[in-house]
Amino acid sequence: MTPLLASESAAPPAAAALLRRLRTLPLYRAALDGVPDDVPWPTVPFLTRERLTEAFLAGDLVHPDAVRVHLTPHPGGHWLPEYATVADLQAHAEAAAHALSLAGVRPDDHVQVAFGYHRFAGGWLMQGGLEALGAKTIPFGPGETDAALDTLRVLGVRVLVSAPSFAQKLGEAGARVELLIASGEPLSSVAGRRERVEAALGSPERPCTALDCYASSEAGMMALETPARDGLRVLDGWVHLEVIDPETGEPVPDGERGELVVTHVGKQAMPLLRFRTGDLTTLERRADGTYLPRGVFGNVGGMLKVKGVKLFPREVAFWLAGHGLDHAQHTLHVWSHAGTDRLGLQVRGAAADLDTLRTDFQKRFAVRLDDLDVDLMHEGRGVLDRRA
Repeated sequence: MTPLLASESAAPPAAAALLRRLRTLPLYRAALDGVPDDVPWPTVPFLTRERLTEAFLAGDLVHPDAVRVHLTPHPGGHWLPEYATVADLQAHAEAAAHALSLAGVRPDDHVQVAFGYHRFAGGWLMQGGLEALGAKTIPFGPGETDAALDTLRVLGVRVLVSAPSFAQKLGEAGARVELLIASGEPLSSVAGRRERVEAALGSPERPCTALDCYASSEAGMMALETPARDGLRVLDGWVHLEVIDPETGEPVPDGERGELVVTHVGKQAMPLLRFRTGDLTTLERRADGTYLPRGVFGNVGGMLKVKGVKLFPREVAFWLAGHGLDHAQHTLHVWSHAGTDRLGLQVRGAAADLDTLRTDFQKRFAVRLDDLDVDLMHEGRGVLDRRA
């Protein structure tokens, strides 16, 4: 493990110049009005999805030099456009190519990309970096298991880029690859999932290495594991990441979980400035770069405060999946007794060692379960907070 650096400023490189440039854009003109270039970084206003929607309706997102427009889903069932200039596409491709090279993708590889190539960014987030690296990239798209198997076999594809669930399906149908770049779904943050995917895609003669990638339609590729598998290494030349307390908005110390915030370092069209992703993670600054040591392991939506501890229901779902329980069918109960919070968990699943589950839950979430029940017939109801 690379040694950690002492906590340092949360500001990106050349923050003053970045703010000077962004304040000229309609998206940030009002938010940065009166904000000095040398303002402490944690006081720079956040960008939210709601603000992006407002800017779109006002016509403030379009960029005169944009050459590509992807769409992305946004709250309320709507979509927003995402603009990119030629320089943006090149900068993202170069940063992604470097990350993919560190992950073990080689210029002579055939790489099959099983993400969509339609109105959403999907496979395009991977395509540019793979091409910049020089890999022979196959923009295959999702689904079509039989056709995907045929291409993998005939072309001798060594690297697959896919959601882990589809990759496992391909492996169980007979696909064999040496390297999987997994994105779109949790991999490293769900205990045992990486091992299951690797077992499906590999063989004793040709083992598979599955690596986790964090990307989003709005920001592009942000972090990717290396074969050391000691965390996702951030594309520092493309984005600056920080982690904040989702309740207060204040930065949290390295290693403490919180909401991921992203800033584009040099993007021209629709650059993100302290954009609140809603994703739950931890961050470490090491001598060789910035890392997300546990990947992304949930969302801050629906955050609860129980017994003085922040509890994120989506993180609990990831934990359940890692224990082989039905994360889609569970109920978190919160109630009060004699003025004290109580916490219970019911989940669909087979008989389990409840004492082990209780101990692991307390270790993971720093809060004790007062009630735990595993039942094959349980119908999940999400969060039931009955505190007065």
